[in-house]
Amino acid sequence: MKDGVAVPEAVLCIPGPWVERADLTRQLVKANTGYIFAGMLLMDMKTSTSCELQMEARDERMLFAFKVAGPHWGQTDEMTRIENHNSVIYLIGHGGSETNFAPLMHAARALLDAGGFGVKVESTGLAHSPETWRRFCGDLHLFSVHEACVLYLTGTDVYSCGMHNLGLKDVVTAADGTEDPVELLRAFTLYAFAEKADIRTGQTFSVASDAPVYRILEDEGVLYDASSLFKNPYGFWRLEPEGSEPATSTPARRSWWKFRKH
Repeated sequence: MKDGVAVPEAVLCIPGPWVERADLTRQLVKANTGYIFAGMLLMDMKTSTSCELQMEARDERMLFAFKVAGPHWGQTDEMTRIENHNSVIYLIGHGGSETNFAPLMHAARALLDAGGFGVKVESTGLAHSPETWRRFCGDLHLFSVHEACVLYLTGTDVYSCGMHNLGLKDVVTAADGTEDPVELLRAFTLYAFAEKADIRTGQTFSVASDAPVYRILEDEGVLYDASSLFKNPYGFWRLEPEGSEPATSTPARRSWWKFRKH
């Protein structure tokens, strides 16, 4: 529990060439990853941290799923390799903080070193190439975990998704309320995470001293199914342009997915 809220589950998906468990075990050792696969757990031998590992058979939908979740690298050779996967690994752990999520990231990197083809953050709906994921793991001190697990979706309103992986509220704003709503939300969510900001209803936010000012309000946000890995138990903020009438929006549902930006 965190602040009376159950810590949400975080799940990473890594397709790879492994035909069976023994193949994965051998490749983890051969690549000198520092991880061992025992029972249902993948363990970091140096830190003794572990996460649940589920190995599933080849999934014919996997390439399509990665292309939808990773359009920024959809035309690359790395994406094409996913078509040749023999199995799919799911790493299961806790979100709710960088302390929880970062070990999952390192575990996924070990699977990439053992031959994995990419990483999809199931608890966000965002996929990354092996090269990009390795960069994230090396740049955690630069707040790269935020880039790894938060995305932005546009429609009538613009939403962030994935802040629950870090234990924080997501945020929403009207698409026509600013010239670049995605960059506004990116700046706000990064500020909330990197600065560990004590954000409260009624406060204001601006990306610069001479930029437009927005008032921060509580919002119902997106109404995901109760079992959805996207559901944020910490809630949502709404950014309203200062001086405007408060929005009386109807909470969006899954059909709100129109366009996604990372």
